[in-house]
Amino acid sequence: MKYLFLILAVLIKCDKRDTHQAKHQNIPQQNTALLVDNSLTMIAKDFEPDRISVLKEAIKKIIEHKKENQAFSIVVFAGNSYILCPLTKDKNKLLSAVNRLNTGIMKLRPGTNFANALLNGISSLSGEFDHKSMILFSDGKETIHSYALEIPLEDAKRNNIAIHSVMITPKDFTILPVTMDMKGNFEFAKMKAEPADSTLMKKISSETNGNFKLFYTKQEIQKFNFSSIIESSHKENRKVSPKVNDNELSKIYMQIQKTNDSLKIIFQK
Repeated sequence: MKYLFLILAVLIKCDKRDTHQAKHQNIPQQNTALLVDNSLTMIAKDFEPDRISVLKEAIKKIIEHKKENQAFSIVVFAGNSYILCPLTKDKNKLLSAVNRLNTGIMKLRPGTNFANALLNGISSLSGEFDHKSMILFSDGKETIHSYALEIPLEDAKRNNIAIHSVMITPKDFTILPVTMDMKGNFEFAKMKAEPADSTLMKKISSETNGNFKLFYTKQEIQKFNFSSIIESSHKENRKVSPKVNDNELSKIYMQIQKTNDSLKIIFQK
């Protein structure tokens, strides 16, 4: 009888362990591409010490508190874009990329190109079938139009990728870089801030069932729980009839990949 109880105890323990493992294995992976603006205005000092540093701290916090089932890729963009870190669950690799988040400011083309960044973000999530989303971090409106914005938006909807948009902009005054001396040091000027033009970023999120957030201060960003966006319930995107056929879309992604390959040499210097 003593041995019977011992056998039963072992069987119950094994059953609980197997159940726990099964539950753990059934948790779907959350795949998120973080798209970070590296245009020149991101070194503006109206957010202390500057806009890009404030975003670096916020993204670092996202990575440090990520769950085991969460994978991230990191894309930096300005007039073009580059996959700084491919999709991974490796926290150390992600944190290493976060430390280099501002490296694209002098290596990418001038300007702000949302469409290019979104296409690169979608590309970084390709091959994944579980929960997919992107967070677009920027301080302004698109100034470079290499591709029609409808192209990445339609492809995001087709692949059921929610795009969340995070806009940071001062409410009263901006402290922007205006000139650069021979040594590469920037001079800054304080100017009255223009009203935030969030129309395009709102459109990007609303069309893909994402969220839009606008922050006027560093303190607002520090207080916000970005995990609430990443873990938000994922609604099914409505089906669309793409205006660009698969062959043309494939050519676009091939061009995006060529740009990544050429920029890799520059970013590794």
